[in-house]
Amino acid sequence: MHILIIGASRGIGLGLVREFAGRGWTVTGTVRRADDGSNVTAAGGSPAVLNMTDRAAVSRLHAATGMLDVLLVNAGVSQPDQLDDATLGRFFDTNAVAPVALGTLFLDRIADGGTLAFMSSRMGSVALTTNGALPLYRASKAALNSLTRSMVAGLDRPLTVLTLHPGWVQTDMGGAGADLDVPTSAHGVADAILSRHGQPGSFFLDHTGAELAW
Repeated sequence: MHILIIGASRGIGLGLVREFAGRGWTVTGTVRRADDGSNVTAAGGSPAVLNMTDRAAVSRLHAATGMLDVLLVNAGVSQPDQLDDATLGRFFDTNAVAPVALGTLFLDRIADGGTLAFMSSRMGSVALTTNGALPLYRASKAALNSLTRSMVAGLDRPLTVLTLHPGWVQTDMGGAGADLDVPTSAHGVADAILSRHGQPGSFFLDHTGAELAW
């Protein structure tokens, strides 16, 4: 079984490299800088260098990639402090547009019965929004969720497409006071992916496998 994890140099992505490798999977994990490849290797995976917002680089990786059982697009940045047009454009591209563009390009690399998964957030749920914290981050994840659902609506073959909330995790983005450590989140996310693997449809799940409202 082969999984490609986009965004694996640290945090949850690296934790998922370690988790799937520990389960006997062949794991490829992308890193933005070649220097970070050693992290993926130490976790049991094979590194590939990719800047997800570089469309030409994404195309080259696509051409070099064989068939996959699971593609997990784990990429995102926190809400920017600056609100200028260029920063906001890059922010929404990284958190919403580029992940779905990559997933769409790689559809022909996902085997029948396979899974395409996107790392989103509970904060992207419009139905579950109960406070106004980080409104742009919420909006970017809601955009990711919406673009994912639109992609699913246009699929011409059965496929499992997952939108995942990893929990509030102790990473650079989540902070030291978060509820979950990386191994706990990664273990839960892996279980959630495998619990739906081979079940065509679109599902928004948290790290326990529970369904979330869109």
